Amino acid sequence: MTNQAYDDKNADDYDSVTLRLTNALESIAKNSKLPATNAQVALLAGVSRNTVTNRKFPARRLKEIKKIRKEAAAASAKEKRDKEKELQKTIDGLSSEVVYWFAQYREANRDRGDFENQLKRARENADFYRSAYEKEKAKVRDLEAQVELMKELLRENK
Repeated sequence: MTNQAYDDKNADDYDSVTLRLTNALESIAKNSKLPATNAQVALLAGVSRNTVTNRKFPARRLKEIKKIRKEAAAASAKEKRDKEKELQKTIDGLSSEVVYWFAQYREANRDRGDFENQLKRARENADFYRSAYEKEKAKVRDLEAQVELMKELLRENK
């Protein structure tokens, strides 16, 4: 073979390895479960770690991927903290509302007890005055009967 043939073969191999490295880096960038390491790139590309190390672009791309993942993790942690703060505010508000409604409940129970006592006294008073009314009514009937009797006696004596 001529030198040109070897150069063409080497160029084709170089391009093939570059394409596989690029695909491996994209797979790592898309899947956060895959570690962003030279060893993982080598495994996915089917090349040795030295091949990955000798090329400069995989190291830069891995650095970018790590930076993006770190920023995403920081954003996620910030979002989680914000959500926790919001939930804590909600919990505080709800606990205040529970305390308020519990106080309302206790006051309503106290008022109900007072109203029940008032109702009991009103019923007792109504019973007392009803019986007193009936007694007085009976007395009035007796007195009216006596008045009628006296009127008859007076008419008879006239």
